[in-house]
Amino acid sequence: MFRPAAVIATCLGLAAAPAAAQPAQPLDLAGCVRLALAHSAKVQAAHAEVAVARAQADQIDAALSTKVRLTSFAAPLYGADGGFGLGGTYRRELDRWGPYLHADAQIVKPIATFGRASAGSAAASARTLVEVEKARERSDAVRAEVARLYALRLYALSMATNLDSALQTLRKAVAKADEMYASGSGEIALPELSKLRYGALEVERFLRQARDGAELAERALKQAAGMAADATASFADDRLTLGDAPLADLAALVAAAQRDRPEFGQLRHGKAAVEAWEEAERTANRPVLFVAAQGAADWSPVRPRSYSAISMNAFNDYYVGVAVGVRVDADASLAAARAGEARAKAEWVAAQARLAETGIPLQVFKARQELASHCDLAAVADEQVKVTRKWAAFAAAAYAAGTGEAKDLLEGVGAHLLAKKAYYDHLLAARIARAELDQAIGARP
Repeated sequence: MFRPAAVIATCLGLAAAPAAAQPAQPLDLAGCVRLALAHSAKVQAAHAEVAVARAQADQIDAALSTKVRLTSFAAPLYGADGGFGLGGTYRRELDRWGPYLHADAQIVKPIATFGRASAGSAAASARTLVEVEKARERSDAVRAEVARLYALRLYALSMATNLDSALQTLRKAVAKADEMYASGSGEIALPELSKLRYGALEVERFLRQARDGAELAERALKQAAGMAADATASFADDRLTLGDAPLADLAALVAAAQRDRPEFGQLRHGKAAVEAWEEAERTANRPVLFVAAQGAADWSPVRPRSYSAISMNAFNDYYVGVAVGVRVDADASLAAARAGEARAKAEWVAAQARLAETGIPLQVFKARQELASHCDLAAVADEQVKVTRKWAAFAAAAYAAGTGEAKDLLEGVGAHLLAKKAYYDHLLAARIARAELDQAIGARP
């Protein structure tokens, strides 16, 4: 009736950061979601990707920032004299050495790139927004998974409660049947006693599976919320219910998805990013206009300080100056190839947009249909529960009074348990469909 292994797969993909502190208050679904979003390694990795994209955008913006280059060094230098006039003789003095100091600086400020820098900056900014939407998408996935785990735990607990009640009823019947069989009165035959024992053992087996499933779901829920497996945590709910959230019209849900779904945001920003990227590559051969200041100074005590109109003293001199210049670094073939890559990426984004325009509304329709269907079927199963409860109660009372048979008791209890299982199956499916619907429309609780 209940398979605890069904929840094991839900643990995968919810890797958590270091364990969170034990919560002081009982955790409801919203509290579990908050903890999971705060400690999920997947969510943290997504936020790190956003930070990387922002840093890369800052690097592109830095293309128009002021660049400063400074070089200085000290070196040994042998002495020299003469050679600064027309008839002078240059003499090296290798027996006389001294220091040589040099320093030069350059300050360059780009003032115009004719569209290159602005297009690159726009592309980087749009890509950052794409990463922001991807982080939202991962958060939505974690939120839906936690909702599923929370519902699975409640499902197992609810089934365990009903199975325990049925087990108590059957154990009382088995105890009475044992007394009757031991008395030798002939009121009960061995086959009927065996049926009762078998029924009680079968319910006991299902009860163990339900309790194991509840424990596994709780551990998975704590792991998703960033808590240690052995941490003590209390939860606000212990029984699966349908909830009273209204079911919105399909058109309103699709409109909400188109407005809030992270994937649509990724496509909008992705389109802007590839358009700006293509523009940046197309204008890559344009020049850069800049203003610059430059200066240098040299000094050495072992070289003369004299100057000449026909010679330059490279070891005892200085200069400063300012200039306006243009730098061109053109590669037409490479720029065209990169622009073609950007156009191809734009076509990919357009194809993804067409897929999303039909696929996401279908996801919304499917989740809404399943939610509505399981809500209606849960109401039908609830009526079955009421009918079979009376059936089981009447069969138990008749058997206790000695006017009923073990077969009737087992059939009544079994039918009631099956009705309960069907009821909680539909409640579980409805809760999961609600989480999938919220994810499909990008809802934020």
